[in-house]
Amino acid sequence: MSIKPFSEIAEYYDLIFENVDYEYWAQYITRLFSFSKLRVKEVLEVGCGTGNLTKELKRLGYDVVGVDVSEDMIRVAKKKLPDVEFYIGDARNFSIDRTFDAIVSTFDSLNNIIGTEELFKAFRNIKRHLRMGGIFVCDLNTSYAMQSTWNEALFVRVLRGGIYSIWKGEYMGDGVSRLRLTLFVPYESNLYRKIEEVYTEQGYTLSQVKSLLLRAGFINVWAFDELSFEKPTNKSKRITYAAI
Repeated sequence: MSIKPFSEIAEYYDLIFENVDYEYWAQYITRLFSFSKLRVKEVLEVGCGTGNLTKELKRLGYDVVGVDVSEDMIRVAKKKLPDVEFYIGDARNFSIDRTFDAIVSTFDSLNNIIGTEELFKAFRNIKRHLRMGGIFVCDLNTSYAMQSTWNEALFVRVLRGGIYSIWKGEYMGDGVSRLRLTLFVPYESNLYRKIEEVYTEQGYTLSQVKSLLLRAGFINVWAFDELSFEKPTNKSKRITYAAI
């Protein structure tokens, strides 16, 4: 059964991505915060998912608010972090009646937005929620990643609890890939429940992203190869951006 992305899968999301080092990711992001002249205290996480990075940023002492388009992911996040403020909303048009010192969006969340004009809407809306001099940090998969990593890719894993996870990628052209995730979840002896979700992601080039950020009103934009301070190359698969 094919279902709406990030809905039923929310219950198993943390299990699927349990090997992601969210603690390191949070520490890396806070190093990028130093590019801003503001003392960063209040942080908005766009595409917060089930709140894994939210939790780590909160542990580092930040006042974090989360927003995600998936009601089911937010439901899981609220259970995990009942004292954190969460909102359901799309990056392109969410509206929170306050501004923040920093806004972050990681784990290629914004790659789920298809088309440069739609991504521009997200950047413009994010800029609207930043305080003057505030910093925006995000990462995006590149077009190269879509054509290489996700072109006819097949990844099979056995997760804790005997759950089978199957990722299948298909490159559609123009920087767009379709990713199909299938889970087989045991529920009785020798019986499995099948869950299937299909995601569409678009990879963006360094020049595209920089141009859109500047157009959205950011003045300075830095770009680094994934989780590093090295310059991106034409074979970078994920690029981290910091913009003020």
